[in-house]
Parts: sequence; structure tokens; C-alpha cells
Amino acid sequence: MRRTGLRSRWPRWPVTVAAVGVIAAGGIATVAKWPHAWWWLTMVTVVAATVMPLVLTALSQTLQRHREIGQTARAGLQGTTGAVGGKLPTVGTADLETRVHQTVLPIPYIHRDEEEVLRAHLRARRPVLLIGSSMVGKTKMAAQVLAEEFISWPVAIPDSKTALAEMDAKDVTLQDSVIWLDDINRLIGAGGITDGALRRLATSGNVIVGTIRARAYDQLRPSDQLRLPEWDVLCAFEHVFLRRELSQREQERLASAVTEPDIQARIQAVGLGEYVGAARQVAEALELGAAGTEPLGYALVVAAADWNRCGISRPIPASLLAPLARPHLDNKNQTRLDDRDAFNTGLAWATRDINPNVALLQPAGTDSYNVYDYALDLVSAQDRPIPDGSWDVLIANAEPAELVNIGYGAEFTYNRAEIAAQAWRKAASCKDADITPLAALVLGRLLRDEGDAPGAKEAFQQAIDSEHANAAPLASLDLGRLLGDEGDGPGAKEAFQQAIDSEHANAAPLASLDLGLLLLKERDARGAMKAFQQAIDSEHANAAGLGGLVLGLLLAAIGDKPGAKETINKAIYHLDRLQSMLEADKDAPEVIEAFQQAIDAQTHAAALVNFESIVLPKNWETERAASSQMDERHSGRPDLNELDTGDGQDHGPA
Repeated sequence: MRRTGLRSRWPRWPVTVAAVGVIAAGGIATVAKWPHAWWWLTMVTVVAATVMPLVLTALSQTLQRHREIGQTARAGLQGTTGAVGGKLPTVGTADLETRVHQTVLPIPYIHRDEEEVLRAHLRARRPVLLIGSSMVGKTKMAAQVLAEEFISWPVAIPDSKTALAEMDAKDVTLQDSVIWLDDINRLIGAGGITDGALRRLATSGNVIVGTIRARAYDQLRPSDQLRLPEWDVLCAFEHVFLRRELSQREQERLASAVTEPDIQARIQAVGLGEYVGAARQVAEALELGAAGTEPLGYALVVAAADWNRCGISRPIPASLLAPLARPHLDNKNQTRLDDRDAFNTGLAWATRDINPNVALLQPAGTDSYNVYDYALDLVSAQDRPIPDGSWDVLIANAEPAELVNIGYGAEFTYNRAEIAAQAWRKAASCKDADITPLAALVLGRLLRDEGDAPGAKEAFQQAIDSEHANAAPLASLDLGRLLGDEGDGPGAKEAFQQAIDSEHANAAPLASLDLGLLLLKERDARGAMKAFQQAIDSEHANAAGLGGLVLGLLLAAIGDKPGAKETINKAIYHLDRLQSMLEADKDAPEVIEAFQQAIDAQTHAAALVNFESIVLPKNWETERAASSQMDERHSGRPDLNELDTGDGQDHGPA
């Protein structure tokens, strides 16, 4: 029978302690002859009996929360290499060079020039990403600097995407630790660490170091159509590029450490990392395979490379090696591929040890393989297209986030728009809260560029309906532009306003700018000026600069010379920022797009207000030119009586 009453509701030991305490205190009070001692003790006991359970419950909950945090931390740390019993190893005791290509020909460590840049960032607690080709020495250099600067610090080495992400989701944050993200492309993406979580780790005093191969980094760079979530994570780092070629100072250090002229010459010819890391043996094995020594084995290596080249970073399942290898074989060897013994012979060749540390295909868990990254670089450098039949296999076996990457690679690396559409359509139908809206957005952009306006509008609307924080506002902006191009002014204005209302950092300012241009085209000067002012107030480099430029031209057109000059001067500041962005990264697609928008918008605005000649200056230093143009009185100045400025006054030419 279930007990009820006091003992069933309160812990036994507090009641016992309270009773014993009251009796003891009563005895003392009696001996001391306190007046009304037992009455006061009875009252105190009643109050204590009422309050004590509440206090004890709160204390118990607090202790339980601390235990849960500790358990979560220990569970999270189990996902980091070297953690024992929930306790992290130190930099001095952990093996940070687990993923370093093991030295075949040992030589002393050669200090690189970039070490000082790396040290400065780490001392300032800025996350650093080392970027370079395979075997260039990224991991070795980072491990060396960490050992010299932070040898006693605890170090977390995530060995899965979820290790850090799960700790962040449960509000357990590492502090004053080294976070080691070697080959970071394995650890980001769907389910991995986000840029926001990474920044929070940085602000908690952690030292964060990541490495990535140059080719993998290039695959994640944004285009004018798509910005992968992985890129936002990479943008949280300071980027340090490690070159293959040795500088003059590095060559001098090499000469001091390695006295044999023959070895020095070989290192200069093939590279430092390649010389010590069996690069020659890897290249030779691939050449022999391609020459027909073992066509099945070579095709299996290329199949694994295709798996990675299309944008998938996880190991390739063993079951997919044969389907992806088939297009790389002639008819005779395709038949041999179906023979289990022949397949196993080829797999044995691909996985054999070139030396004790290196194989072209390396087992990665149960029934899956990784292609040796230097071999991947060599195969990728051949720029061979991914066979048509392989795309279907890749799309059929990809996870939702991987489908977005496959489409990205198909469109922008291999110029296969139809494959990109196929991958993004599948991703857009996968019902993933984050991936589906992003896939719908990029699918809409692709269909728009391919001339399929109905399909593009449907895809944009899917992204908008998702109410996704990033994809929905950007889709509203793109839909507004598409509807505007089709002459659907009301629909375009509604879409632009939806993007503006989202307050999205990029979509809202650009929508204000585009809305202003649309209203100006409809000769609604008052509405246009309001929209341009919104763009200016956003401080967005592109939208504020262009919005200010066009608004300045409008103010000049209605005779407000002081207002025009002030507005254009402010616009110049934002356009200078845009030029700085362009100079800092001339290949950034978003900067190139912004630059082109600047040219198009100014040309469009100039035509609307009917100036004879307004050319975008190369250096954005337009103050004097703008002022002189405003001072000129062109007979072709527009009849602003036809413009609705909204103030009921007649604004003729100044």
C-alpha cells in the first residue's frame, strides 16, 4: 500500500534532524531557564517544518543540475580523442599529429614563416584556419606552435561532427581549452558545429585551430547562387594560407637543418611535405594503376575520389565502390568487376600499404573507405568529369545536406545544371527543416537563370512558406526581382516588403534598394525616397551606398543641392567600403555581384533622372565629379512635375 502523509512527502532525514534538534534545544533552554522556551521552540519548529522542505528541494534541484552538467560534459568529452573519464588530455600529452602524414624520410622540423602569424592570432584568442594543399605541413606546423605556446592546456579533439555541437546544444561550454579541428571539413555541415557556437567557444577564452585542404576549402567557397552553411563556419576563423614553395628564409633554415645537397635539391623539387610523406610513392602507384597494372584497383580509387570530388566528405560505403568504378572501366573489366574474386584482388591492390604508413584506399570504420588525401588531390588535378552514370548513384545515396553540396559542385564545378536541379529537387522534398528551404532557394535561382520562371516562382514560394530565418527572406528578395522583371509591380512590391519586414541582414537592405528602384520606375518619387532612406539606414555597404547615390541624384534633380551633396558624400563612404571588400577578395562572388549591381543601379538611376552622362568612377572618389554634375544645368533635366514627391508642391528644375 502506498504511504501518505508527512513521511511520504518529506525526506526522512530532515524530519529526524529537526526533531532531534528541537528536543536538544529544548533541553538546553530548560536548563538555562529561558522564559517561554518551549513555546518559542514549538513555533520555530512549525516554521522550520514548513520552510525546510522548500529550501531543501531548491538545493536538491541545484545540485542535480550541476550533476547533469557534469554528466553532459563527460559524455561530450567522450566524443573527443584522448578524453578519459570525462577529463581532457593536455596539449603535451595528446597526440595532435594523429592525422599527419607519417614521415618516411625523417628530417628535422623546418620552421615556417607563417608560424608568427599563427602565434599572434592564437595569443589574441582568435580562431585560426590553416589552408593549404595536402602534405604542405598544416597539421605539423599547428601542432608545433600549440606545443610551444599552450603545452599545459587541456585539448579537445572532436572525432565526430556531433561532439562539440551536442555540448553546445546542452549549454555546456568548454573554457580555457585548446579545440583542435584538424581537417575541419569532416566536422562541419549538417549536425556539426555552427558558426555561432564556434564564436561562443572563442569568447570563452578557448584557443581554436582548424586545418583544411585547399581544394576542400575551394569547394566550400560561395558562388553568386549559393552560400553553404559550412562557409559561414569557416568565416568565423582568421585564414592563414600555407604555401608549398619555401621562402628564402625557409630555404635558409632548410640548409641549416639538412646539409646533404642532394636531399635539399629533392625537397626543392617536390616540396617539403611531399618529400617526407611518400608523395612520390603515391604518385607512382597511381601512374602504374592508370597504365593498366591493376585497372580494377585503380578504378576503385577513382570511384572513391569521385565520391569526395562531388562534395561528400564522409567515407565512401564499400557497397558503392563498384557502381562508381564501373564507368571508369572498359567492357572487359566491367565484366571482371562483377567477379567477386577479381573485385577483391582490385580492392587488395587499392588498400595495400605503399609503405608502412600509406595506402591509396584506407579503411574507415566498418565497410567504408577514405581515399588518401594526397591521392585525392592528384586525381582531382586531372579535372576529369564525373561520369553521367555516377551522378545518379551519388544522388541516390546522398544525405540531404550532401545533396545541396552535390548540386553546388555539379553546377559550378562541372557545369551540369540539369544534375544540380536533380539534386536540389530531391533535397527540397526531403522535409528537413534547414536543408529543404535552402535547396528550394538555390533551385529557384537555377531555374530562373535557365529561363523556367514558373518553376523558379514555385521554388521561391516553397522557401518563403518555410519561414526559415535565412532562406525565406532571400527567396522573397529573389521572387521580387523575378516578378519585377516580368512587369508584375504589385507582386514584386509585396515580395520586397516581405523581405524588408524580415529584417534579414542582407535581404532586407537589398530589398529596400530594389523596391526604391521599382517605385522610381513607377514615378513614385516619395515612396522611392523612403525606400532608399531605409537602405541607407541599414549601413549595408552595397545597399546603403547605392541607395544613397540614387537618392542624392533625386535630391539634386529637385533642386536640393545641400541635401544631395550630403547624401552622396555618405554614399561614397559606403561605396569605399565596397571597394575595400573587392580589393580584399577580388574572387568573392558576392562582392563581384555587388560591384556589378552598383554599375547597373547607377546606370539605371542616371537614365531615370535623365542626366547626360554619369559614369561609375574606378575608385569611387566621386565627390568632386558628383558636385560638378549637380552644378551643371542640363536642358534635358526631367520634368519632375510628373513625379509624385508626395508633398503637393511643384518641383521644377533647379
